[in-house]
Amino acid sequence: MGSRIQLAVNEILAQATRPDRWGTLALMDISLRYRRTVIGPLWITLTLAATIASVGTVYATLFKQDIAGFLPLFAVGLTVWTLIATTLQEGSSIFVASGHLIKAVPAPLIVHVLQMIARNVLIFAHHLVIVILLYVVMPWPLHWDMLLAVPGFAILLVVLLGGSVALGMLCARFRDIGSAIVSGLQFIFFLTPIIWTEDAVRGTAFHWLIRANPFATLLDLVRRPLLSQPTDAEQWLLGVVYAAVACAIGLGCYARYRHRVAYWL
Repeated sequence: MGSRIQLAVNEILAQATRPDRWGTLALMDISLRYRRTVIGPLWITLTLAATIASVGTVYATLFKQDIAGFLPLFAVGLTVWTLIATTLQEGSSIFVASGHLIKAVPAPLIVHVLQMIARNVLIFAHHLVIVILLYVVMPWPLHWDMLLAVPGFAILLVVLLGGSVALGMLCARFRDIGSAIVSGLQFIFFLTPIIWTEDAVRGTAFHWLIRANPFATLLDLVRRPLLSQPTDAEQWLLGVVYAAVACAIGLGCYARYRHRVAYWL
């Protein structure tokens, strides 16, 4: 097993250091998906912006929140959650969706995962336009602590990479799990402080959801710095632990089952 892991690590590192390969494939994938359109992937951004404006205004009124304080929190949270949910959903079906290529082209499986994550990160970059426009309308203080969003985003990407590899192989073997993941992410969305705030449940029996929910921690590692809000050491420690666990699970699955995936498709 040790030699398998070493070979898997070498394969992953060899492909991860070639962004010209999977980055180009991600750009081609986006261009093919939105060919013959005028604004391309910005259609997704416009849809997300409409959701933030309508749902954010309604929930701010229902929860009696100051809209200038609630809307940026909701906008950044929903933008980051869209990246998380889309990546894990597509990651769970990545090998099934790429089955024709896997069986025809002798390329490492990790290339398909890196391509998918790169595509979603590019779309996420488009979504950041919403945050910038929202800052122009409802500005919040700017601090150097905002740069902490970079390591927070790196931790999130590591978790998504390990999770996508593990879920992709699991769903290639057991196809029903993909539907369970979609339903589970919808359930987790309501347990994550996106449409509700931490202050709304502070002092109640539901406050433990914020620490027990790993997605809440990963979300805050990106959202809080972007909004110039402080993050505590416990959140960073939990984020590193989640990243290490996701890496261990993803690497173990990749080392053990990557040669079997083609037979499952």
